[in-house]
Amino acid sequence: MLIIEFLVVKKRIFNYIILGLFILNLATGILTYLINPGTTFKENNKEGNNHYCHICKFTYPKSDKKYEHCSSCDVCVPGPDHHCGVFEKCIGKKNIICFYLFPTFSIILLIVFLISTFYSVVKKEKN
Repeated sequence: MLIIEFLVVKKRIFNYIILGLFILNLATGILTYLINPGTTFKENNKEGNNHYCHICKFTYPKSDKKYEHCSSCDVCVPGPDHHCGVFEKCIGKKNIICFYLFPTFSIILLIVFLISTFYSVVKKEKN
């Protein structure tokens, strides 16, 4: 409780923490939306490749271990996790870190808000 009391009493520090968490949350959400998950956009490159997607007619390198075709996006995605309905795009190899950081910062922000609200209510009841 001493840490919470210190942060709530020192409102400037608390405000910076909340602002920082909000900015990180917003940034990871925007980056998840903007970063291409590594989709191929139906390119056709036949130089020494041996994997082929019959749906989008894409040939991709043997070194790329996992490509899957997304029926919602209609493209092949490297290292796919899933097609996200919130962001309306595939979550793949290049944007998965931002995708997992977004709910992490959201939960941390929610916990900080709940603790500070609880502390404020308890403090007012004592007075």
